[in-house]
Amino acid sequence: MTRQTGFRLVFLGTMAVCAMMLLVSLFPYDTQRLLLTESGPFEALSVVGYVICILLMFLLWPVAEVAGRWYLPVVLALFACRELDLDKIPFTEGLLKARQYTGDTVPTGELIWSGAILIGVVLTVLTLLIREIPGFFAKVFMARPACHAVLVGLLFIGMCKSIDGLERKLAPYGIDVSDGLNRYTQIVEEVGEFGIPVMFGIAIYLSAAALSYSDRRTDKHRNEQRA
Repeated sequence: MTRQTGFRLVFLGTMAVCAMMLLVSLFPYDTQRLLLTESGPFEALSVVGYVICILLMFLLWPVAEVAGRWYLPVVLALFACRELDLDKIPFTEGLLKARQYTGDTVPTGELIWSGAILIGVVLTVLTLLIREIPGFFAKVFMARPACHAVLVGLLFIGMCKSIDGLERKLAPYGIDVSDGLNRYTQIVEEVGEFGIPVMFGIAIYLSAAALSYSDRRTDKHRNEQRA
């Protein structure tokens, strides 16, 4: 796959997510509410998207690549768990809430195993950042399509987190958010969250194509040396 084709795929994926936002905004209010509700279709699609991303890694990447970058499928699985609210449902206060560890409402046993899970999550994320960040930015400047797909996915994450609970965030400043704006931000948030695994899936596919191309070049070089 050429670099131009890869960037075209990244562009089409981004535009498809944006077009979906526009399409949902044109639906009647009741339809929007049905689609965007908690545990609704878009949230389910996001979970399915992360599962597909993990499967793509095991199907398209060499086993050694998956094993060496084990933290990537683990983080994707954590994203899926987050969509299913598994960071809240099994816990008294919430896995990522300070009250879970500083208050007196959590039983000792739960405090121990939730703390162990949190430490595992933090170590996994730190491992990802330490191993991937330096090479990632270098490849972004080298115009690698897979890295740009990841970058768009990260931008979707930042956008969704910044507008999540916008009305609540602006209330302390005396800013009222209209019902219409609140509805549109919800559309952008929910559809944007679905766009995250879409872009990550494109990145996994493009990186697999790049790995395959690299392997073919290595084999060709070895054959030339033998000849």
